[in-house]
Amino acid sequence: MIIQISPTERIVGTEHAWELQRVRNYKGSQKWEPCKWYRSFRQALEEAVQREIRLHPAVDLSEAIEAVSDVVQRFNQFIPDEFELIRKEECNGG
Repeated sequence: MIIQISPTERIVGTEHAWELQRVRNYKGSQKWEPCKWYRSFRQALEEAVQREIRLHPAVDLSEAIEAVSDVVQRFNQFIPDEFELIRKEECNGG
């Protein structure tokens, strides 16, 4: 499974892990290279969402809230129907 997050970032399922891959320039061409590995799809997606939120250029609270909402909405489209992501608090009963 390959889930394109942006033109330069994607999540790829392999036999042993989920890889967060980024495009690298290599001898005049672009090449996808893994930069991080995760045991679950959920972990890979959470890292991608958190990274985008951390690096967003928001400068005040209202911009930050809007940025988080936009990022979460955009990433929701990447969650395949066969995966159900729930918040950790729901797993622990509260």
